[in-house]
Amino acid sequence: MIYLHKILPFFVSPLFLVLLALVIGVALRRRVWVVVGIALLLVFSSPFVSQALFESVEQGEVVLMPHEPPGVDAIVVLSAGMQWIKTKSGYVEAWATPNRFFGGVALFKANKAPLLIFTGGKLPWQAGDETEGDVLRRHAEWMQVPNNQILVTGKVENTEQEARAVRGLIPNDKNRIILVTSAFHMARAKKLFESIQFDVTPYPVDLRSASGSLTLESFLPQASALHTTQIALRELLGRLYYVFKR
Repeated sequence: MIYLHKILPFFVSPLFLVLLALVIGVALRRRVWVVVGIALLLVFSSPFVSQALFESVEQGEVVLMPHEPPGVDAIVVLSAGMQWIKTKSGYVEAWATPNRFFGGVALFKANKAPLLIFTGGKLPWQAGDETEGDVLRRHAEWMQVPNNQILVTGKVENTEQEARAVRGLIPNDKNRIILVTSAFHMARAKKLFESIQFDVTPYPVDLRSASGSLTLESFLPQASALHTTQIALRELLGRLYYVFKR
């Protein structure tokens, strides 16, 4: 199932839609489809469009300081897509983003909960024996977080599995959590945790949308903007999936 979750979004991705329009144009010898493909590429790779999309998925999430959230039963840090690189001495981790980890540790240091929970993100095709949670536990211990106050779930492959794995780690009456994840991912993650009776205080990190004055560069195509657009559309697709699933 995880393979479908990862592959299917490609067929509604900006790159696929652009390629589809160009292929149709060449196959049918219809110039209008080629023009559509080029237009789509320009739109999807526009920083103005990508920022607008990201603002819509982040939904006004506000970054908090560690002392601001209320005290809860546990701090839950979701996996962020860590990768593993092969070296002569074995596999070493490559962090996608450290902000979820540092956010969780900062909350723990601010005495917001007696437990710090990491999820064991690991996809079937990823190398190495450790999960992301195993790595984060080790780094948290290096930062003087007591080992007996850290929990790590088993292997999980998506946010729904993360929520259920966390539910299995703590008693049902310990349902107040601070949820740490990227701002664009927070709305979907919060709903999934709330659906299994967690009382969630969001603690978003990695805020990517930033308001500012428009310049000429805001409308010039950029590869980074195309990537940002793809992330935003993928997140919207994920939300739509869970709407229909329920």
